[in-house]
Amino acid sequence: MNSNLLFITMIYIDKFIRKAAVDIEPCIHGGRIARELQTSGVEPLDFSANCNPFGPPDKEKLKLIINRAIKNINWYPDNDYNDLRTAAARFAGVELENIIPANGSSELIRLIMQTILDNGDKVILPQPTFDEYELSIKLSGAIPENIKYEAVYRDPGAITDDMLNRSKSVIICNPNNPTGTLLSVTDLEKLAKRCQESETFLVIDEAFIELSDPSSSMSTNVNTNPFLILIRSLTKIFTIPGIRIGYGIAHRDIASKMNNLRIPWNVGSIPAAVGTWLLDTNYNDPAFLEHSREQISIERDWLTKQLDLIRGFDPVPSSTNFILINIRDFGMDSSMITRCMQQLGILIRDCNSFRRLGQNYIRVAVRSHKENQQLIDTFSKSVELWGKYLAKKSIREALQRGKTFSKTDCDYYPCHFEGQDCTFCFCPFYPCEDERTKGEMIIRSTGDQIWSCMDCDLLHRPEVATAVLEELMKREGNLKDLKEIWKKVVEPLL
Repeated sequence: MNSNLLFITMIYIDKFIRKAAVDIEPCIHGGRIARELQTSGVEPLDFSANCNPFGPPDKEKLKLIINRAIKNINWYPDNDYNDLRTAAARFAGVELENIIPANGSSELIRLIMQTILDNGDKVILPQPTFDEYELSIKLSGAIPENIKYEAVYRDPGAITDDMLNRSKSVIICNPNNPTGTLLSVTDLEKLAKRCQESETFLVIDEAFIELSDPSSSMSTNVNTNPFLILIRSLTKIFTIPGIRIGYGIAHRDIASKMNNLRIPWNVGSIPAAVGTWLLDTNYNDPAFLEHSREQISIERDWLTKQLDLIRGFDPVPSSTNFILINIRDFGMDSSMITRCMQQLGILIRDCNSFRRLGQNYIRVAVRSHKENQQLIDTFSKSVELWGKYLAKKSIREALQRGKTFSKTDCDYYPCHFEGQDCTFCFCPFYPCEDERTKGEMIIRSTGDQIWSCMDCDLLHRPEVATAVLEELMKREGNLKDLKEIWKKVVEPLL
């Protein structure tokens, strides 16, 4: 190919690929430890990935299974995966013919969409939810019809018969990611029946069901409803994200079609061996998952209460191993607090990538009690770090304006008193830790402390703001002189 043709091809490459693929952007996910290690060389505490905090089970035995499977890597795997499918069927309470092996649930989502969707098909998708659904829908040339998840959670009848009749599929994540909420099996059975009557596929992602309420699974319904397809993941429940393994559950007729369409040898020998052992072991002795659910419930309740004590945090009641937090009134948006926590060694999930959430939500996993305590403590530290940043920002903005002002169009005006000065939206002396200002050190139930200046209005008094600004301008904004300015301007007022 000559250079001119190569140049033209590079510029107009969109003309040569599938239309459905032109505008596709990769989904954003949690679990960024590998990237963080490459960047900083320090392993952070990861609350961004929603894996079972008490896995993997029996690591020594797991090593033996992996070492044994390594001996067979010079062979192709058995593409029928009879051992894996048998183990999955027993675990889920179905038959081998109902099982579709997969390289994790993400591959299974693509396979399901490729199996049931044609160009122009409509898919009902309650939002916010896992981003991979919408991506796979669009890749298949179908059209997502995004509706409010909250409406469906409150009443599955929000998906009307008219909507079902004009749609090829409905996708429900249960428990839902990122909200952590769980639809009852009774409501899902009613929806599944209506879907069957309208010949609309109901796809239910049960990746977190074993960490929530296994009795809410729809697995026993697949043999009487060929329009019901379930997604299961071993990644979440056994904490093995580095070993990609999952499976689908469907009526034997649809499962057969999907097994014909899936990529040959889509599950490697090692993941297949690990998956088979985990499913068999936990079918014979469910103690590990029972203990996990019990401890997750205890820790989730404790963590939810602690998060609710943080001013501006509003945790959403969850039924599984993660918690969505509304931070609209917190002061930092989701990207700011995510970066701040990352600097302090903890990864949390910025939920800005989820539809309908914007920068008002973050998500945290439920981990061990010691780690959950560390999360709460670090949130408090992030508030102080953020306060110091805002203090410096407030000084820079004041110096750029060079004059005092009142921001009467601010949503929070007046935050202290009518006619207040707003030059320093955030106190440049934070945290002064001087109780004469009417500020106070708040001791939280977790034992950590944070300085609160909610009752201090000194820097909003016009004469004080003017004097502080004049001193800063004299000293050319040198932050090292803040102590001297405090002594000169503020100290005499106390």
